[in-house]
Amino acid sequence: MPSLEAAAVAINIAGVWLTARRNMMCWPVGMVGVILYLRQFYLWHLYGDMLLQAVYFIILGYGWYSWRTPKETQKTQGHFQSFIPSNLITQVALTACMSLPVGWVFSHFTDDPQPYIDSVLMCLSLLASLWTTQKYIENWYLWIFVDFIYAWLFLYRTDFLTASLYTIFTLLALFGAYTWKKEQI
Repeated sequence: MPSLEAAAVAINIAGVWLTARRNMMCWPVGMVGVILYLRQFYLWHLYGDMLLQAVYFIILGYGWYSWRTPKETQKTQGHFQSFIPSNLITQVALTACMSLPVGWVFSHFTDDPQPYIDSVLMCLSLLASLWTTQKYIENWYLWIFVDFIYAWLFLYRTDFLTASLYTIFTLLALFGAYTWKKEQI
């Protein structure tokens, strides 16, 4: 069903571009995009990616709420927050460790073609999404890494349209990091 994938690609690009521009419409647009990809990943038997889209939907709802009700620190210190490096590293390490049992579940109970890679990318994507809802500027750096790996993974799977999407996501993450950093200074 190429039209479903093409629509999902276009809507997801718009959603990430709106996020990089800090436009509130990124949340509802993103919700539509993840619903379309949830269906597409189900058709492809990519259950980790499908589960990720379902969780994204919830995170997008939370992000929409979070951006509408800024914290006191955001009111006094600007729009963005930043981690101290040790907290950042700890969160990434814990997230990567959590991906091991998820990968085991995918490898034993699904027909996911790359269960451990999917689980690592899924867990890191969830972390990056949560960082985005809190306006942590580091979300963009994690997205650059995750999207780059996803692009190669979908290229390996010979899904060129979705590989192109993740390549564009990588470029949009670079743009998001640049614009948020520029506004932070």
